[in-house]
Amino acid sequence: MRSRDMALAGIVAALYAVLVYVLPFTSFLLWQVRVADALIALSTVLGYPAVLGVAVGCFIGNILAAPWGSPALSAFDAVLGSLVNLAAGYAGYRISGKGGRRRRLAALIAQSLVVSVGVGSYLKYLLLWAFGTDIPLLLSVAGVLPGSLISIVVLGFPLSLAVERSIRGSPLRAGQAS
Repeated sequence: MRSRDMALAGIVAALYAVLVYVLPFTSFLLWQVRVADALIALSTVLGYPAVLGVAVGCFIGNILAAPWGSPALSAFDAVLGSLVNLAAGYAGYRISGKGGRRRRLAALIAQSLVVSVGVGSYLKYLLLWAFGTDIPLLLSVAGVLPGSLISIVVLGFPLSLAVERSIRGSPLRAGQAS
């Protein structure tokens, strides 16, 4: 990975971690709108640096701000959340390809589904182990989905368009950033 790509991944990771840290009340639990997840949409513009950045940023943010009351549960959340973000970022990057806005929108919806199913699947157990709250798996996934759509599609789509416009003609275009 080129040094420019590593720096870009670092910037995305730092932004993600800071957003989780300063907005923990919207970033965790069953009904969440993780504003930091809007950065997952950047994988459709910036490619692999954004894919890696949101994974690393999720790990750091979850370690620092998780409300689970146990370092082991925070580590569990950090590892699984990072893997989910890695999968969502990569899926969005691959789906969007060199396509236009429709493909990007499809990619962002796919990312929301990956995050909802992935996080919702293990969140059920975090809620049980940390708070003794036994939520049905389907409700756990359904609880994450609205916030994921808001953060990745509603916030992430215009963010990705703005970033794309700002780097048009720059060496950071998606095809060159990865």
